[in-house]
Amino acid sequence: MKKNVTVYYSLIMALYSIGFVAMSAFSSFYLLNNGLSSGAIGILIAVSSLVAVGLEPVIGALIDRTRRVSTKGVMLVIGVCIVILGLLILFIPNKSTALNTTLYGISMLLLMLSQPFVSTLGMDAINYGYPINFGVGRGMGSLGYALGSFVFGRISVAFGPRSVPIAFSTAFGVLCIILFLYPVKKEFRPATSEGGKPGTHNSPFLFLLKYKRLAIILIGLILIYFSHSLINVFTLQIVEPKGGTSATMGTSSAIAAVCELITTLLFAFYMKKIKLHLIIKISGVFFTLKILFSYIVTNVPAFYAIQGLQMFGWGFMSIGIIYYVNSMVDDCDKAQGQAYAGMALTIANVLASSVGGNIIDKFGINTMLLTGTTASAIGTVILWVVMKEIKQKQLEVSK
Repeated sequence: MKKNVTVYYSLIMALYSIGFVAMSAFSSFYLLNNGLSSGAIGILIAVSSLVAVGLEPVIGALIDRTRRVSTKGVMLVIGVCIVILGLLILFIPNKSTALNTTLYGISMLLLMLSQPFVSTLGMDAINYGYPINFGVGRGMGSLGYALGSFVFGRISVAFGPRSVPIAFSTAFGVLCIILFLYPVKKEFRPATSEGGKPGTHNSPFLFLLKYKRLAIILIGLILIYFSHSLINVFTLQIVEPKGGTSATMGTSSAIAAVCELITTLLFAFYMKKIKLHLIIKISGVFFTLKILFSYIVTNVPAFYAIQGLQMFGWGFMSIGIIYYVNSMVDDCDKAQGQAYAGMALTIANVLASSVGGNIIDKFGINTMLLTGTTASAIGTVILWVVMKEIKQKQLEVSK
């Protein structure tokens, strides 16, 4: 019998989330202190994300089509590169703004590139028959994000921006060790599915032509994730007019992560009560409510309170969309399917970082929040119209 990998995957998700929070959520804190404006930060993240968008489906196709390329191997290479870049950033003088910015941008590129594949690691375990409690693994990711946000919010105040590369390089260093020990071995899939349908190789056109409904769903996801990314990338700018600081940013992120943790741990229960496509549709409504109330509330306690909406926003979406896509595509397209789902988030990061930063600089934070609210509402309507019930595999392989 194959080894239960729940503990391994839980550690991977927790460490990845800690590294993600340090590099992404605190990117404004680090880069503003290195002389960049909000608009310049947005452009940097947008360019990094745009490159990742182009690479994600290509790497997904390589994993699906090549025996020697595995999700685990891809994540190990990315992790090692992030550690090296973090150490280089740490030892570069503060005044070297251009070099610091370049290295940080490459680190962000790798972080965005890795997003769909950290999810694929868990799906690989399920698809290859390894015992795993996927909900617990994702829940530990939320817990890692919560603890990382809360602790690092205070560390950033005490030790300044140089603590950012220390935090994410350390997290990814330990992550690489766990990835190396992760026992899931790739089982190569043939180029055709059981039903004889041809594989789509690495052509986005052929893939989206094969899965037309998924293509429309991705548009809705991009619009919803756009609002989510605006909040994540520009949290500091959102909380400052309400009387907050970088510590406030960390605390609010921690509250949101704890709320989504509750949902991820109970996801199997929700799946028994609510159809998967309805779970995803409901999540869109809560994404919209969160950014709307981020605009409405005027003080820090109220901003903390609305983080509870994360429970049925990202908490539902983070597992639901991964499982929906895994059930929707053929065996020969699993990694590509997750890559395209992850690409929706990456594209949203591109749009949020580029558009959001410029809106803040020219029109202010409230206009940015209203823009995000409108986009999320449109995306939610698309999901409610397009998404249909789908036959799904057993979610929890192991209890």
